Amino acid sequence: MVYRILSISWVTVPVHYALWMLMVYLTDVWKLKLTDAAAIVNVFLGLQAIPQSVILFSAHGLFGNYPVLLGSIFACCVGMGFLTMSTPPVLAKATGTCSAYQPECIGEGQRILFYIALALSALGAAGQAVSFPSFLVEQLGENANRPCIWFLQCFAVILFKAAAVLGFSYISPWSLWFGVPAICYTVAAFIFLSGSCTYKYVKPEGSPITTLFRVLAASISKLFYQLPTDASQLYNVSDRNRQYVPHTNGLRCLDKAAIILPDQTLEQQLRNRWRLCSIAEIEVTKFAIRTFPMSVTFILGGVMTSLSYTYFLEQAKTMNNKVGHLRIPLAVFLWFQLEAREQFPKLYHILVNWRWGSEAKPSAPRVGVAVSIILGVLCTITAAKVESRRLAVVKSYGLAGETDEKIPMTVFWLLPQYLLLGAVEGMFAKSFNSYYSGYFEPISASYMLSGCNLMQGLGCMSNILLVYIVSKVSQRGNKLSWFQDTLNKSRVDKYYWSLSWLLAIAFVLFVVISLWYAYRRSKEEARTVYIEQSVTRIGTETIYEMTYRVGNRRNNGTIIDMFPSFG
Repeated sequence: MVYRILSISWVTVPVHYALWMLMVYLTDVWKLKLTDAAAIVNVFLGLQAIPQSVILFSAHGLFGNYPVLLGSIFACCVGMGFLTMSTPPVLAKATGTCSAYQPECIGEGQRILFYIALALSALGAAGQAVSFPSFLVEQLGENANRPCIWFLQCFAVILFKAAAVLGFSYISPWSLWFGVPAICYTVAAFIFLSGSCTYKYVKPEGSPITTLFRVLAASISKLFYQLPTDASQLYNVSDRNRQYVPHTNGLRCLDKAAIILPDQTLEQQLRNRWRLCSIAEIEVTKFAIRTFPMSVTFILGGVMTSLSYTYFLEQAKTMNNKVGHLRIPLAVFLWFQLEAREQFPKLYHILVNWRWGSEAKPSAPRVGVAVSIILGVLCTITAAKVESRRLAVVKSYGLAGETDEKIPMTVFWLLPQYLLLGAVEGMFAKSFNSYYSGYFEPISASYMLSGCNLMQGLGCMSNILLVYIVSKVSQRGNKLSWFQDTLNKSRVDKYYWSLSWLLAIAFVLFVVISLWYAYRRSKEEARTVYIEQSVTRIGTETIYEMTYRVGNRRNNGTIIDMFPSFG
């Protein structure tokens, strides 16, 4: 059963490598302008990230992981099939068009198939990203972390990466470039479906995101009620086996969701979960709202991610990719990027352990995010320097008007910026995961991380608006826009410099917000000590137990320390 389940994750590797080249396909075959092709790719990347929260909610609250995963696999199969069919030679006879890889050979039906294919492939990738890990745990349970399964997964992924990098270098027609991964994914889908009778179906237990809507609905329904002066009069869970979360002063309007009405008994009010919420549920909602200003600073992370699929790739396409008589496939740079994304966070945490003795320091995740932004600045500066040098070579050889001829500059000049970009993505994902996992149960943390992916998806799409604004600003004073039809005529290096300044501003904002979080948290911790000392004098067992839980950082493996507060 294990290989049936894991086959889906293995085969996504060649699909990823195939879709990575969309920018080249649009500029070489469709002959689109640089910005138009980048806009299509950015929308595709955004569709992979933005719907993850909704799909996660449907998996946990409505259908379950298996139906959602099944639908995602079907969408990806159909999407890759449509993408293959949209290439000129496949439907040339049916549409009455020519079979050459030229824009005049692409009919209206093929264009419609292409856009539908991108939408289905993006939704399929989003659904598989959020449902597959949970489905794997449901089926294998504790065995999911066994060394043999981990080794099998790592070995298969490495094998498929090598096959994708080396195999795609020998695939020239675009119909095969998209068609081979489509066939592989379809075969893997049939292998996965062959074990359907053996899979366990776990009913959805409800989505934690419902808690946020419950708190908002309950607080609005009690908008005109007076908050008690003593927070202990608000409703909180009194079960010893449940987690106690301390009350914070910020966003007090949400505290009204915990008001116990005097005209009804507590049992009657508990029957309507949309009218009464506990302090713990309110504090989780507060934390989700408070993290929004910090999450906004990560929109530029999505802008950075899109560079690998757009302008970095266009740079690589124009440069010399031969070492002697050996032609280096461009997919090698995606491999370097993915390896840097996996290995650099490990190196960072080794350094953290060596410096502080433990990676469990509360500030380690925040420092990791700050480091990722600094690496982003270094990445854009490096990319700007390399592009300036590339344009100098283009000018010296008079290749500004050429679109197909390779410039005499090795493509390995791009390796540092790909490595830095991979380090940015890895550090950001690892640090943000550590930050949220410290405050939420695993399922709730997955929602916060999908919200983080939402911000990145918005960043990918906002790159379209950012390029448009930069293009308009650069035209002031009757100057040429930095973005022309082709890369050799454009000044993408100046765009990279603009991104480095924006990332520097984002770094300052992140540091200010993080320091404010830490300041508010220290004030709340000081207040916790006072509450513990004062209430302990009363001597009742229930109150003593609650203050003991609030004053300690961990209880049964779940962090219940003070939430950061703005208020």
